Amino acid sequence: MALFPPLNGGGEGVSYGYKGKGILIHSITDANGMPLVAITTPANGDERQQVLPMLAQIRLTLA
Repeated sequence: MALFPPLNGGGEGVSYGYKGKGILIHSITDANGMPLVAITTPANGDERQQVLPMLAQIRLTLA
């Protein structure tokens, strides 16, 4: 989780969260730290609601 404070009020995707105004970056990585999925939500977004949509975006390939 990371918060990036916006300049001069921010935009649509910026809102007040636990630590102030900003956004949340949600990511799913593999065992080596390579990002598989990354999305951003307003700071007051619920992390639990992002899990299933993010898992649905992962595509598995068989070698």
